[in-house]
Amino acid sequence: MFETILLAANDNQGSGIEFMNAPSNVFGGLIGYALFVASVWGMFVKSGRSGWTAIIPIYNWYVIVKIAGFHGAATILYFIPIVNIIFGWFVGWNIGKQYDKSTVFRIFGLILFQLIGFFILSYGSDRYRGQQLARG
Repeated sequence: MFETILLAANDNQGSGIEFMNAPSNVFGGLIGYALFVASVWGMFVKSGRSGWTAIIPIYNWYVIVKIAGFHGAATILYFIPIVNIIFGWFVGWNIGKQYDKSTVFRIFGLILFQLIGFFILSYGSDRYRGQQLARG
């Protein structure tokens, strides 16, 4: 009987530790979101959209999908598990096309390390060529 009580006490210790880490998880999430907003702000401005739209949570992905050249309704694909990963690869690839980047940059900068790639596109000397590609 005493062993059962000790086992039950050991099982409950994990929930207290998880609760104590909650503030740091929230703080880490806010930092991550701030980095994401900072990384896409310049891309939005270069593509002729308002930079402040990077702050609005789901709308910012809608704008990214539009920058990539997809229909805005394709943003729904980000809500489907597994499909969202594959669709994110297509979006990264097409954003690279819109900025006339090389295949290597598209793979490493916009598919594998997307946040870094977004920073490079936002604050580098790259120009958005989306309208030129649609016309020509």
